[in-house]
Amino acid sequence: DYQKGTPMRATTANGGKRAQPHGITRIRTPDGRVIYQRAQTERRGDQAIQNPPLFYLNQMLRAVIDSGTGRSADIAGYDLAGKTGTTSDYRDAWFVGYTGGFVTAVWVGKDDNSPMRGVTGGQAPAAIWKGFMQAALPRLNVQEIPNGPPAPEGWMPADPLGDLMSGLGDLFGGAEPDPLAEPAPTETRPGGSAPQTQPQPQPPAAEPKPAPPAQQPEPAQPADQRPDPLFF
Repeated sequence: DYQKGTPMRATTANGGKRAQPHGITRIRTPDGRVIYQRAQTERRGDQAIQNPPLFYLNQMLRAVIDSGTGRSADIAGYDLAGKTGTTSDYRDAWFVGYTGGFVTAVWVGKDDNSPMRGVTGGQAPAAIWKGFMQAALPRLNVQEIPNGPPAPEGWMPADPLGDLMSGLGDLFGGAEPDPLAEPAPTETRPGGSAPQTQPQPQPPAAEPKPAPPAQQPEPAQPADQRPDPLFF
């Protein structure tokens, strides 16, 4: 669905700011004469997606191309993200992908709405998308996918791999993780760094408390006067 898919990807491609969709920007004749030019409207640039949701959304859609159903659309050297789509009975197949400030959507299907022969979004649409982007990206001033607005103070991105390894260490009797150690950085594509957060002030160091006075050991009771032990 163009009205739901492409504008949404345009929003994630420009740092979470609202995008106004339109079909045609300019029409030119073969000799270069412009016969239609879309009027330039004032862009409000409202922030439609905040962080951390924008960060997680971009990371999830990067993973589609890194290791998911859109692996065939990957282009080395570019920060890319996207989503495949396939409707029931293989009547429609989609691939919508983006980088910083540029979105392309590809649809494959039949004019009579009859089913295709097992075509999915990660096959023909992804291949068409990659071929187009390989020709278009070098001609455009594209950048990495922007991080968007700052994240809330104190927020840190999740580290699923680190949590998994920590759990395995506990399972096999490994040492407990140091709660004061800094979390390991997550591995991401180019431009996949977490949005900046404001540093939190550190509390002043607590003064050492005096050691409690040593207690004298209680005298041992005779065996016949000791209380019966409790069993659970």
